[in-house]
Amino acid sequence: MKTLALISALAPRRVPNLLGGKTLDQWIDTALTQALGPVTRFWLERANSPLSWLPEGVRHTVPSETAGLERTVEKLAEGYDEILWFEADEPLIRPDLINRLLDLHREYRAEYTFADGYPRGLAPEVLHPRIIPTLRRFAEKKQAEKSTETTLRSPWFDLISQDINAFDIETDLSPVDLRAERISFRADSFRQMIFLERWLDKAQGPLLPLLEELRDSPLKRRTLPATLQIQIATGVLQLPVWSPLQLFHPEALRSREFLDDELFQKWVSSALAWAGDLTLMPSFWGEPSLHPRVKELFLEALSHNDLRLVVETSGLGWRDEDLADLAQVARGRLDWIVELDSQNPETYRHLRGEGFDEAQAFTQKALKGFPGHVWPQTVRMKETEEETEGFYRYWKDQAGQAIILKYNSFGGRIPERKPADLSPWKRLPCWHLQRDLAVFRDGTVVPCRDAWRQNLVLGNLHTDTWEAIWGAGGRLLQEHAQENYPEVCRNCDEYYTFFF
Repeated sequence: MKTLALISALAPRRVPNLLGGKTLDQWIDTALTQALGPVTRFWLERANSPLSWLPEGVRHTVPSETAGLERTVEKLAEGYDEILWFEADEPLIRPDLINRLLDLHREYRAEYTFADGYPRGLAPEVLHPRIIPTLRRFAEKKQAEKSTETTLRSPWFDLISQDINAFDIETDLSPVDLRAERISFRADSFRQMIFLERWLDKAQGPLLPLLEELRDSPLKRRTLPATLQIQIATGVLQLPVWSPLQLFHPEALRSREFLDDELFQKWVSSALAWAGDLTLMPSFWGEPSLHPRVKELFLEALSHNDLRLVVETSGLGWRDEDLADLAQVARGRLDWIVELDSQNPETYRHLRGEGFDEAQAFTQKALKGFPGHVWPQTVRMKETEEETEGFYRYWKDQAGQAIILKYNSFGGRIPERKPADLSPWKRLPCWHLQRDLAVFRDGTVVPCRDAWRQNLVLGNLHTDTWEAIWGAGGRLLQEHAQENYPEVCRNCDEYYTFFF
């Protein structure tokens, strides 16, 4: 069999190229050689980010045209029997999984073979070259219809999923199912480099002990926060029936206290200097559009290249000129989650009060200014259950995506409205303790929105460092791992939900 190995370096590299004294490409080259011996390999690069340290003969530039990646692969794969696909920032790819997938692919004469249930970054994908022209046509159609951005990651599974029954697919299932743990061995952030260094020796040993330890070690998996919520305004323009604000902040409709610009700048810049990159959500228990300088705060946030901004909003109170100015600088790093809850004006009024027309108009404006980065959202509850599918289908067509948010009773502190229990059969250590921090306007830091009474305080930014605050969260995670839950966590079922 004539095998072609393609290593994609299309995603921007934001971290050092060294791991354990070797460059990332040296790790991949070593794994390939151990698995297959001499094999033809090409590195795929972007024109504006060449892999200048590699020889010219093993590099191919992917054009930024429609389906440029698929066209490049189609041309390179001529005369080969199988394609091994790697990502250049996944250095700990395993030789045993390379061979296992190739054997499976060959035995069943598959067209696409992948590993499922393993952490991302331990196994490649395998493709038969004959399916690439079909996938290229899928990509051309998809990009023409939706004006989607050129992919920087492997597109193969998403493209195959458009007509999955048309392809012969084989799957290697992990002996330890780690899908729920969302573990990645990708070197794409500072926190991921910490993770890789921490697991480097274990990842080069036997597979099964590695997978079992990954499953059983939430504290060892925890590195740095990925999501930071900040309260920039204490007030709101609506009090939805699903919101606990009516319970712990009933004056929220009248409250108009705002975070100082300098404090916002200080907290964001210091968090980034410590964590390396973050998703910032400036909607923590408040409507961001109320802040008189919301545009300036967002522009300050977006001036940091390693920050992604995700704004949860009712869609009320926004100025058109602010949206236009933000659209000019967002460059794909500003996402909007619009809390619509219903496409039926009467249901909307029952759930949220007045504002249906304004919220709908805002969503349409946001779709024009931020295509592909708007997420209309409904909370799944008894009052909306019959409308949920229609809501999803409508906004999936309009926006390309929609969020069906799980109802949160905040541990039974507000009435239960969820139509179904989606929680896992066995409780997991809380995701928010592993990934998130949330800051009130007064500097108090808690791990999540459920600590809205500030009864799970990790520290205060006026007196404590980020490191100390994060360390307090680690001790709380250890309690969770031992199934010892503080009162605010005991009846909470948000532990399995996951932010960006």
